[in-house]
Amino acid sequence: MISVIIAAFNAAVTIDRCISSIDVAKKNHEIELIVIDDGSNDDTARLLHRWESDRAWVTVKYQKNGGLADARNTGLDTAIGDYIVFIDADDTIDDWYFDFIIAQTVNRDIEMLAFGHKRIMLNGDVLERRNITAEYSQQEIQALQLRVTENRNIYWYACTKVYNRKLIGDIRFDCDIKLGEDGIFNIECLNRASHLSVVLDCPYNYYENVTSMTSLQYKPGLIESIEADYNARVRIHDWSIGATERQILLSDFARSYIEHMLPYLLNNLAHIQMRKRHAELMKIRQSFVYQSCLPHYHQLHPARGIRILISCFSRRWYVMTLAFLQLSWSKAKVKRHV
Repeated sequence: MISVIIAAFNAAVTIDRCISSIDVAKKNHEIELIVIDDGSNDDTARLLHRWESDRAWVTVKYQKNGGLADARNTGLDTAIGDYIVFIDADDTIDDWYFDFIIAQTVNRDIEMLAFGHKRIMLNGDVLERRNITAEYSQQEIQALQLRVTENRNIYWYACTKVYNRKLIGDIRFDCDIKLGEDGIFNIECLNRASHLSVVLDCPYNYYENVTSMTSLQYKPGLIESIEADYNARVRIHDWSIGATERQILLSDFARSYIEHMLPYLLNNLAHIQMRKRHAELMKIRQSFVYQSCLPHYHQLHPARGIRILISCFSRRWYVMTLAFLQLSWSKAKVKRHV
């Protein structure tokens, strides 16, 4: 049996589309769908109740809002399938999704599988994010764990993975992390894995939305969440390694938190008053995450704008950093209205 876990919060607009795609793909396969309504205050509960009434293989759990990690953990505690998959409430799967999973995992007795996805853009364009096909032994996985950022297609998303439930065991999503919780979960799973299979197929459809990365409102506690993510990575990585491997891992940490987390943090400043931005920028720069990572960052980001931003930030050129950010926000606003 395959257990499908969906965490839903105020998903009334998309949840029918999501579950309908699962209903089509199910065919005669043995699956259970566990949907956790994480304290929605829209029409999500009514729609889920209808699905649970009409489909014996659908189970709905209702709980107070605790966030994505907490909801997924409820699903993991409930699941009884041999394999676990996660689907986001605003995404869909292709009609061959379960055919593919059974062929690639159940029939091959795979511990963990990573596959590609299609990104459905706001303008309707479809971009395929394919992986490079590979099979990793336990020793090769250990080397992979030193280069998480470089291999983010493997690490960053839980929804493009299939997990053997025995592999997961007592591993759960960290509820203190609001950004990057999938990566921590995948690192922990791969710490236990003796075999990882990576395939190029893209049976999962990720729908871009306007609030996914450029939210229209300020996210409080974002730096604290990133610090929690950093501490979790420090805790779960194996540091009993040689000096060369340790430097590779430290460099990977730096890339992750500077190239990927930092722009997200800085864009958050767009939603606070101008007079507060300088103080918030100093707080980010003085965070132990960036104090730790900057000495190990020696990359040249391919995007010139990100390179300039990182350079200004690392040198504590706060006025120039804010000026550059303001320019990029203005360009983004113009692009949205064109």
